[in-house]
Amino acid sequence: MKTLLLGTLLASVLWGQKDVEFRGRRAWRLENDRLRVTVLKGGGHVAELVLKNPPGGREVNPLWIPPWPSIEPSTYSKEKYGSVYGTDSEAATLAGIMGHNVCFDYWGAPSEAEFRAGLSFHGEVSNLAWYDVGSRESAGSLAFTYRVDLPESRTALTRTLRLKPGEPVLYFEETAENKTAFDRPFGWVEHVTFGPPFVDPKSAFFDASATQGERGSGDQRREGRWPQVSERDFRRFSQEPRSADMAYFLLDPSREVEFISALNTEYRQLVAYMFKRRDFPWLNLWEQNRDRMHLPWKGEAQTRGMEFGNTRAGSTARSYFRMPELWGTPTFGWLDAKAKLTARYLAVMVPVPDGFDGVRDIRLEGREIVIEPSRGGTAIRVPFDPSLF
Repeated sequence: MKTLLLGTLLASVLWGQKDVEFRGRRAWRLENDRLRVTVLKGGGHVAELVLKNPPGGREVNPLWIPPWPSIEPSTYSKEKYGSVYGTDSEAATLAGIMGHNVCFDYWGAPSEAEFRAGLSFHGEVSNLAWYDVGSRESAGSLAFTYRVDLPESRTALTRTLRLKPGEPVLYFEETAENKTAFDRPFGWVEHVTFGPPFVDPKSAFFDASATQGERGSGDQRREGRWPQVSERDFRRFSQEPRSADMAYFLLDPSREVEFISALNTEYRQLVAYMFKRRDFPWLNLWEQNRDRMHLPWKGEAQTRGMEFGNTRAGSTARSYFRMPELWGTPTFGWLDAKAKLTARYLAVMVPVPDGFDGVRDIRLEGREIVIEPSRGGTAIRVPFDPSLF
């Protein structure tokens, strides 16, 4: 009885949700016996996702931590911080960005008029403080809910993160709310960005349930099929000293559940996201390899973004109507007047065996996530709770 009580008390200390500081930022931390997750209060970004007790004992955060100092994004002003982060429409967002940020109610740059009115890249959501709605713990399971209200668009976004004992799985539930009496077009993108040391040209591999895609624009626009577009293999990070790239892919229309994944063969760890195609049919892939020289980049950043969302049109409402559909798929969504829309998805992080250098498929079977290696062999099976997906 004493042993059981001690174990329960120890779990309550080591697991659960608490306030922490992460790289100088105010944050919440969630833990179970398999994962450590850190979420920034400013912007709501998932800044850290770490597998506990990995092969060789080498913990690694696959998510991108920028090489510049980070501030609470709501404190940005060009007068105070323009010399550090720049003064363009990306500056406020870059001042506080980390890891996996959500873009809502648009993705990409605001129009010039919107920028003059105070908007920045990827919507208000990245630059405001989220607040704690509450957490629940039961039988070792944890649910933590946080929310942000967006005053300019009169929308709101609520996110619940869940962890269950014994599972290296982070469950997401997000609800978008339209507070206005008008139907509205909107973009909603999960801006998942991976970075060093997980992103390494020699040991990083990326996979996705993607199909046709395009790279470039105008006269330089080229089409291809995942992972190849105009001789570029997007499964791998660029081998060039300096480069930048961007491509867009349609996720497989024959699937109900899609995936993206990132693998590091040196760390022998894989992270993947799984989501429903009805929520997020598009994949935007972007890569920055020490190419941007302006503030705050200064030729130092290496990143690989694997962003899944409901939009292919990177900007605000004007761009939606210029290209409302591509390849038989809408390039944006509609949020009805006074309505709410909920999406559920998950992230899973697992160790992989020696020789594992890519993913053929990731699917759900009953109460398991099944990860098939690209070269055949034994699949990795991970327990999960279908009721949370």
